[in-house]
Amino acid sequence: MKDVLAESARIGRFVPVTAYQRLGYLIGVLLMTSGVFHLGVYLVDGGSWEGPLSWRKPVVFGLSFGITLLTVTWLTGFLRPRRTVGWLVVGVFGLAALGEVALISMQTWRGVASHFNDTTTFDSAVFSAMGMLVSIVALVTVVVTVWAFVRLDAPAPLALAIRLGLVLMLVSQVVGAQMIAEGGNTFGGSGALKVPHALTLHAIQVLPALALLLLASESSERRSLRTVGLGAAGYLGLISSTMVQTYAGRAPLDLNLASTALAVIGLGLLGTSGVRALLGAARRARSSITPPPTPPVGPAIQGGTG
Repeated sequence: MKDVLAESARIGRFVPVTAYQRLGYLIGVLLMTSGVFHLGVYLVDGGSWEGPLSWRKPVVFGLSFGITLLTVTWLTGFLRPRRTVGWLVVGVFGLAALGEVALISMQTWRGVASHFNDTTTFDSAVFSAMGMLVSIVALVTVVVTVWAFVRLDAPAPLALAIRLGLVLMLVSQVVGAQMIAEGGNTFGGSGALKVPHALTLHAIQVLPALALLLLASESSERRSLRTVGLGAAGYLGLISSTMVQTYAGRAPLDLNLASTALAVIGLGLLGTSGVRALLGAARRARSSITPPPTPPVGPAIQGGTG
């Protein structure tokens, strides 16, 4: 398995090679550390996990923005931007994400709602600033997505995974904008907009991870591409299920026939692609520890002079 991980790291180019990548990774780790810290605060302080005054918001936003920034920073290695452009993309995205999480955390520590709060002039200004920062993140995501379709130095399975993940990340931001328009996370009676929002947001981690595991495990790029396509179809099925559920105004567990069928199909396809990747990794791991067969020893050749 060590060989599989090493090959995944090589193909994935995870070692930062530029200063702006190191900055992006640093801010991403800082954001995730903030999320973990606030999770500890929640465990000590208690209270409800839901609601506008919950510690859930700095936890979720810290972890989500952190892993998203780490991912965007990572994939710039396949875009190969000029140094100035790299600083702009990673720096602007990172500072906007850092500012967003800082404002959410500040409002939570103040004991006031971070979102949809116009109780005072200050609270209204904070929420407006948060909206501006999210808009900057969305703009950078659009730029990176278009760029990935124009120039992406990656194997075909990984390129497919990255491009689809970025498109779904844009869909997530559209759903996020609808949350603002709806004045909250609920659509209709009980539709939970945060479910499709989260699922579309993190496709950019799930699909490339599948592609890297396949590329490190299998010899055929064509087969890896088909399996990534299968996994992507499954993931789209899951997203479609949550969309049908949400826009019907139904709670996440209030399943109907259409959403259930889409979820089952999606899970089946995604699970199948994952099993294929794991089996390929297992085969490679076995081959790396199994010594090559010893060639047969033929009869000794007697030499001499007559």
